Amino acid sequence: MAMINNQNKKEIISEMEMMKDFELTARDLYIKIANSSDVQQQQIRDTFARMAEEEQGHADIVQKIINIINNTL
Repeated sequence: MAMINNQNKKEIISEMEMMKDFELTARDLYIKIANSSDVQQQQIRDTFARMAEEEQGHADIVQKIINIINNTL
């Protein structure tokens, strides 16, 4: 197994930060849709609200991975 040097660590963290940003962007879009007065059906609004919560969960997981990388590698 190859050792992870500081440059590799920075690259991995950078990639993980991009992944987290993607998750948060999706979350924000889903919140916007869920709260939009243009969306009349409550079921659709509820679905997008749940999707937003899931995206936040994904972002939280990615942050935990970033923390592990920072603290252990």
